[in-house]
Amino acid sequence: MLSYVIRILLRHEGIVLRHNYKYFFLSTVLIAVSLYACPAESAEVLIIGDSQLKPVSELIAGIEDALSVTSTVKAPADVKDNLESIVYREGAKAVVALGQDAVNISLSLPESIPVIYALIINPPDTARGNITGVYMATPVSEYMSFINKYFPDIKRVGIVCDPVTRSVICPAEHRANAKLYDATNPYEFISAVSGMRGDVDALLLLPEKNLLSQTAIEKAFIFSFREKIPVIGISEKYVKTGSLFSLGFNPEHMERQIGNLIIKVLNRGSASGIPQSPPERFTLYINRKTAEATGIRVPPELINIAERVYP
Repeated sequence: MLSYVIRILLRHEGIVLRHNYKYFFLSTVLIAVSLYACPAESAEVLIIGDSQLKPVSELIAGIEDALSVTSTVKAPADVKDNLESIVYREGAKAVVALGQDAVNISLSLPESIPVIYALIINPPDTARGNITGVYMATPVSEYMSFINKYFPDIKRVGIVCDPVTRSVICPAEHRANAKLYDATNPYEFISAVSGMRGDVDALLLLPEKNLLSQTAIEKAFIFSFREKIPVIGISEKYVKTGSLFSLGFNPEHMERQIGNLIIKVLNRGSASGIPQSPPERFTLYINRKTAEATGIRVPPELINIAERVYP
C-alpha cells in the first residue's frame, strides 16, 4: 500500500525531484502512512464471536439486522493477541463478546472500552465496571415462581450450590421453599443428592460446570426415578434425558435484548451502571413420561404453551 501511493505521487504531473528531494520524499511518506493507518470505514461496534457456531452466527445476524449501526465481526482466534489495537484501528465505541472465549479475551481491554457480552451461562467473574450483558442461566427465582404457580404439590425444592457462586446463582431473597446443599465438586454433588432422600419433593439443577460431570448427572437421574423425585432444569437436552421441565432462553428475544443494550451503551458511551441480566423471555420444555413416573400432574395449559413436549 505504501509503495503504491508513493509510485502514484511520483508519476503525478508537475512534480520535480531535482530540488528539495528530501523534503518531498518525507512529505510523501507521511501522506502515505496517514492514508494507510486510517480505515476506509470505521465500525461503531466490534463483534467478537466464532461465526462457525450456529448460535453465534444467528445472534450476529439478528443484531446486525436489528441495529442501524456499523459493525465488524472478528473471530476470537484473530484478536486474542491484539484486540486493543484492533478496537482503536476500527474506531469501535463498544465491543460485543459472544461466547466464553470472546468474553475472556474482552476482559483484558482497558476499562475505558465498554464490553457487552452474551451466550455465556453465568455472569463473568470480574471486577470490571464498564461491562454489561445477558447471561443464559435461568434465575432460581424464575423456576421457583413457575413451580409455585403450576406445581403446588412440589413444596420443597433441593438445590445443590457451590458456596462461592451461591449469592449469584441462588440469591437469599429467592430461596423460599428451597433447601440448599453445598458442593464444590461432582463427588460432593452426588453425596448431596443422596442426602436429599425424604427431605425434598424435587431437585433443581443449576448450570454449575464444576459440579455437573456426566457421572453426577446420571446419578441424579437414577436417584430421581428411584425415589420418584423429579429433576428440574437445565435445558431441552436435559428434559429429553429425563428432567420434568426446563425454562430456556428465547433466542429471538435475546437478539432484541442484546440490541437494546448496545444502543443504550452507545448512547451513554459506557456500560457502567447498566445491570447484567438473565433472559427476559423463556421457552418451556416438558417431559410427560417423567411427570407420570414421578406422580406429578402437568396442567393442560402448560402442554399448550410448551415449545416441545416429550412423550
